[in-house]
Amino acid sequence: MKFAALLALSLGSASAHAAAPAAPDLPLRASSWLEQATDSKTCPLVDVWVGGNGEAGSGKRVATVWRAREDDAGELSDWPALYLSLGGKPLALRRHGAGDVESQTLGERRGALLRFAAPAERVSARLQLQAPRLYVEAGDGWRAVAPAEAARARQGEDPTRTVWKGRLSLDLRGRAWEREVEVVSTCGP
Repeated sequence: MKFAALLALSLGSASAHAAAPAAPDLPLRASSWLEQATDSKTCPLVDVWVGGNGEAGSGKRVATVWRAREDDAGELSDWPALYLSLGGKPLALRRHGAGDVESQTLGERRGALLRFAAPAERVSARLQLQAPRLYVEAGDGWRAVAPAEAARARQGEDPTRTVWKGRLSLDLRGRAWEREVEVVSTCGP
């Protein structure tokens, strides 16, 4: 009797571990709701890229930042939710903490550590960002802005792009996944 119970418990544990994804989908498979929501002129549009070559938007999009579906009033500048897809299914991880990520990191010329989680799904994320670089659209490309001019450049009418180098660490139901990433926030008229 004890052996049967132990066998059932170990099989259940093994199948739960086997069902845990080893990595997020690359590229991100966004739901139609998320694609429609982010297809606006709302600022900022924030994407997380892996495997790029140093140019903004190169590589594969692993995640995006947006409001949680049930929180239409949330401030986008607070980066309220990180969206991933696991096994073809979209998943929103809510951010722990608040505050305007872009303004804080540009203004203080420092990086940030952000934590996101979907406790019911047993998935969490840690996004470690280095100090960002700000770019302003200039004709056919993007011109780097000196850190002392960042606040003024963001108030202007030209589109801006803020780029952070960083590291995304995921706990996927007990399985770890970690990669160097580039986070790109774009804001345009």
